[in-house]
Amino acid sequence: MTPCYWGGRAGSALRAGGLSVPGYGTGRDVPEAGPDPASASASASASADEDVELWGLLYLDPLLELRLLGDGSGPRAELAPGAVPPGEALSAAALALGADDRLRELLDAAGIGAEFAGAVAAVLTSPDGRDFLRSPAAGAGAEVLARACAAEAVRRRAARDGAAPALDGAARDAAVERIAALLPGEPDGTHRGPVARRAKRLAGRLALGLASAQVVKRRSALTDAAHPAAGDVLLYLARGEALRAVVEEAVRAAEPPVVLLAHSLGGIACLDLLALRELPEVELLVTVGSQAPFLYELGALPSLEHGSPLPARVPRWINVYDRRDLLSYVGAGVFPGRVEDVALDGRQPFPLAHSAYFGNPELYRLLAAELP
Repeated sequence: MTPCYWGGRAGSALRAGGLSVPGYGTGRDVPEAGPDPASASASASASADEDVELWGLLYLDPLLELRLLGDGSGPRAELAPGAVPPGEALSAAALALGADDRLRELLDAAGIGAEFAGAVAAVLTSPDGRDFLRSPAAGAGAEVLARACAAEAVRRRAARDGAAPALDGAARDAAVERIAALLPGEPDGTHRGPVARRAKRLAGRLALGLASAQVVKRRSALTDAAHPAAGDVLLYLARGEALRAVVEEAVRAAEPPVVLLAHSLGGIACLDLLALRELPEVELLVTVGSQAPFLYELGALPSLEHGSPLPARVPRWINVYDRRDLLSYVGAGVFPGRVEDVALDGRQPFPLAHSAYFGNPELYRLLAAELP
């Protein structure tokens, strides 16, 4: 038997040392742009990362924190005669949340207004929710319950849409803050008290095991969710002419000047089209969450081999990415002087981060400043 190792000569490789991958080999968002680890901004960034990671767990299991805290352990406080148990007060306040006009506005802005009432009822009547309401933690669990209800609403929205919805994490956080403010608060008058902190610590310890178990249990569902996008990319790389033809037809039919706004695979197709065709109608290309720079670095971009410069006919290019979106890449390192990378933070975990751009007001502010 004679071995034939083809990977060294014909396999893919990061031909520019990972310049298309945000923070590759640095542990930072963009090389040379990360905060000083000793600075207050670095601490705030780490805290924000922890919050987003927690939401990633809650989207998989909205009842996680309630279950961790509702195990019935710990002494139960003695109630004064006629006093309402904390769990009953918390439950009653949660059921009344729909009467708050400001909360309804925030929930609609977060994209979960239609699902929220059903989410609250589901959380409160679940076995884990009932155990939590009977536990000592219920007396100081406003923030934990708020997150559970919001996460369940997001889960329902995703199930309804059949795909990851475009949700803004900042809008979600504003809604959760309002929910917690309307519920009976922590003993110290805040909603960042010891119960919420304990729940986050416990959730963090379970993160890896829970995520792994959920992925294994839900492999069929995850495959069904992932294969259309992955299949589209593979089909495009094998036979992309049809997709590029559709885009070119739309460009020719549009009134110039034309701005191409393209997400994910659309960004690959649009960059390829502009590299292959003379389309003077196109004044600006905006790619969002696109893999085009990564494919170029791998030597897999259909229109351009790695090392070949971007043709002069390609117009100004803005590339929008989110460091939490593992399907987004940066282009300035592999196309020096030809692309402007713009970082947005949708405060959503992956994979929701890949669609969160279109729920993020910052994207529309960027576009408004650029559109003719």
